[in-house]
Amino acid sequence: MIDVTEHGDGGTIEETLEKSNIIINRNLLPWDIKEGRHFMHPGGIRMGVSEITRLGMKESEMAEIAEFIKRVIINKESLQKVASDVGEFRKNYQKVHYCFENAREAYEYIRIR
Repeated sequence: MIDVTEHGDGGTIEETLEKSNIIINRNLLPWDIKEGRHFMHPGGIRMGVSEITRLGMKESEMAEIAEFIKRVIINKESLQKVASDVGEFRKNYQKVHYCFENAREAYEYIRIR
């Protein structure tokens, strides 16, 4: 989770990033209710990495994704331009990856009675 109150609220940032082909989730922070924030516009966002790792992305790609987010939220670049760049970046990641290339390989590590 990331506290984004310096740049807006989680709900607005979620919607803005979605227009740029970047999907994250708004997320309540532990102190949001006390500070009067609503769950639709909380102070935080959450970025899950399971989908991007499933597509074969690693650390260097995470740095690129962070740069896309920075371009939208901090630099206020055109949402259409970033969306186009994200689409181009995503073209290289079309195959779904798993821990093992096939089921047989996975079970070689487990002794089945």
